[in-house]
Amino acid sequence: MSRLRVVHIITRLEPGGSSRNTVDSCAAQAIDFDVTLIAGPHPESAGLRNLLPPAVNYVEVADLQREISLGRDYRALMELKGLLLELAPDIVHTHTSKAGALGRVAAGLANLKAAKPALVVHTPHGHLLYGYYGFLKTFIFKLAELFLAGFTDYFVALTPGEKRETAAAGIGRPGQWAVIHSGVDFAAGTRADKGALGLGPGEIAVGTVARLEPVKGVEYFIRAAALLERELPESGLRYLVIGGGALEAGLKNLAERLGIGHKVIFTGFRKNAAALEGALDIYVQPSLNEAMGRAPLEAQALGIPAVVTRVCGLPDVVREGETGFIVEPASPDALAEGIGKLARSPEIRLRMGAAARAWALSKDADGLAMFGQERMNILLKKFYNKIDEARRGEDKNG
Repeated sequence: MSRLRVVHIITRLEPGGSSRNTVDSCAAQAIDFDVTLIAGPHPESAGLRNLLPPAVNYVEVADLQREISLGRDYRALMELKGLLLELAPDIVHTHTSKAGALGRVAAGLANLKAAKPALVVHTPHGHLLYGYYGFLKTFIFKLAELFLAGFTDYFVALTPGEKRETAAAGIGRPGQWAVIHSGVDFAAGTRADKGALGLGPGEIAVGTVARLEPVKGVEYFIRAAALLERELPESGLRYLVIGGGALEAGLKNLAERLGIGHKVIFTGFRKNAAALEGALDIYVQPSLNEAMGRAPLEAQALGIPAVVTRVCGLPDVVREGETGFIVEPASPDALAEGIGKLARSPEIRLRMGAAARAWALSKDADGLAMFGQERMNILLKKFYNKIDEARRGEDKNG
């Protein structure tokens, strides 16, 4: 049997879980399959491109970009269609919203002319059903996804929560969905020195790692911090926001207006975010939407209990009352209550931290790390072979 030809398409390679997930998948699959990765340009893509082995064929499409532009989007669509006709893949696997839209339509157009149509797989890396936009824009995105589902043979969700919510919205049939966690590399994580961040040994460090965009809900973390300072003024709490983005100046101003500017440390964008995470005593993920949440898993692997919001896939990576607390989104009061439970009790932090480490580093029945990269790559390869074999059976019987 000849090697499967697999083409991955992602909007761009940028710092973040979806890009790293895709690059890791391509690198592992190149051992058994002929792999091509297609992406749009990004000023920080070089670091991820360097992780690709020579066996992966990397192609950059200049007009593939996140922003909507009818002219550039049409040119990207036509270039993608031409590349797919030239590459003649067995499987086209698209990632993220924009590449997922253009890539799936391009695959559908190419399949009309292909001698052997490709199977089309899409990994959304999260949905846009809430938390990102207002009602009208969300409704338009949902209509677009319902349309694009007609160009899709299979979907891959990162968590059961993502699968459940997206399928419930009518996007794909339940039988089209598989769940494969995004692989997280825990090897580099270590507990960091608080002094490097200007923290005293007796202070309790509470923090989040996030792009400073509205969907990450960092505003609610800042407001929760203000509530905690009123409720627990002598607790020695300090708050860290690890990450940068468009909202950074506004969030700093908010902290000052609430009278806690001196208690909040904004680190800005840091390439060593995972290392800084290791200085925390309590991890917080206040997101309004999150497909899985790599950072809460990284924190738990270091023995840090987590407080996360009840959105999409976050309840799948934190065990309520065992490794942390799951609270309602967009609620400073709920966040403050969850953080406060941990802040008040070193014993609870220690117990939950130990349980968190055991959970994040747990293994499946085959002895593979439940949330590790190796398991993700093995499951994806098995998934590709399974759907290819099913197609071969249909062709033979048909």
